[in-house]
Amino acid sequence: MILVAVTANGPVADVESSILQATRSNPSQPFTGLSPDERRHLREWQSAARTIGIDAVEDLAPRPWPCPIADTVIGVFRAGSETAPWLVIGHNGAWAVAHCAEGSVSRTLHSLAEALAVIYPGGAPHLLD
Repeated sequence: MILVAVTANGPVADVESSILQATRSNPSQPFTGLSPDERRHLREWQSAARTIGIDAVEDLAPRPWPCPIADTVIGVFRAGSETAPWLVIGHNGAWAVAHCAEGSVSRTLHSLAEALAVIYPGGAPHLLD
C-alpha cells in the first residue's frame, strides 16, 4: 500500500506503508526545518504529552528516504518503542499527521501546533495559538 500525504500545497510524502515504520535516528539531530517558536512549541507539547506515554520526538528528515520528502518529518515515539507511531510532516507551511499503524493521514493542517494536537490535544492551551 502506498500512502500519499497531500496538502493544499501539493504532496508532502509518498512512501510505502512499511517504510512508515520509522525507526529512531540520531537524537542529536536538530529540527532545522522548524522556526525557534515551533521548536519551543514542540518541546512544550512533548513535555505535556508524556502523560500519554510520548517519550521522544525526533527529526527524521535527515534520514535516507526512498524518495524526495517534505521539509520536515518528525517522528513521535512512545516509551519503550523503537518505531514511531506517528509522523508529523510539514511542507511549505502545511502540515499533516501520518498514523503509521492505521495507515491513515490527517487532513491538511495550518501549523505545527495544530498537527501535534491531532496526536495529543492536552497540555498548554497556548500551543494552539
